Amino acid sequence: MKTNKVILTSVMLILLLLASTASAATLNVGSKEKYKTIQSAVNAAIPGDIIQVASGTYKENVKITKELYIVGTKYPNVYGFYYDKGKSGTINGFTITKKGVTANNAGANAIIRNNYFNNCGITLQGKSSYGVTVMNNQIKGGTVALYNTYGQTLKGNTISNSKYGLYVGDKKSIPTVTKNTFKNCNYGVYLYGWKQNPGKLITFTDNSYIKNKVNIGWGMNKL
Repeated sequence: MKTNKVILTSVMLILLLLASTASAATLNVGSKEKYKTIQSAVNAAIPGDIIQVASGTYKENVKITKELYIVGTKYPNVYGFYYDKGKSGTINGFTITKKGVTANNAGANAIIRNNYFNNCGITLQGKSSYGVTVMNNQIKGGTVALYNTYGQTLKGNTISNSKYGLYVGDKKSIPTVTKNTFKNCNYGVYLYGWKQNPGKLITFTDNSYIKNKVNIGWGMNKL
């Protein structure tokens, strides 16, 4: 009897997994696709859908209003993304050139990975912007700025040619920062409002600091 119950439970789990996978749709964006803009695909999607964006230039600051997987093919160029009203999701595989990625009391557990940022960065603020993973991005001339947030993870990013590579403000919490490279910045990392205490940086591991004026700074300098 126990064996039968185990088999039945396993079958039910598999069926539920297949059902959830089958329910997710892929909406294609591109000049030859049904959706010509990323925003129109986001508006038409339901939570859990995949937005697949073809190579090209999209002069949009995309408002993410539901949990979606937004994936670029060959790093399409887009002005930016922002998470709206507590929404989340994944942004993967874009060249982001003007607005960066922002979240104000939104973006909980979002994933921002494998993107190129040119002269812009990532700004997360508010206690609802928790648990975000920023991973394997190349950020040139921009900052990862965290205000009043907690539970963030920065891993495998390269941040270069910026005033601040990582700026942590308002003393909410120190993020997990591992295997990143901070290069040619005025400050590789700056902790606003914190008194200098290297013992607090227990979550900083295996990072590289290359030719920064200051690798890790503390104090009251505004971003």
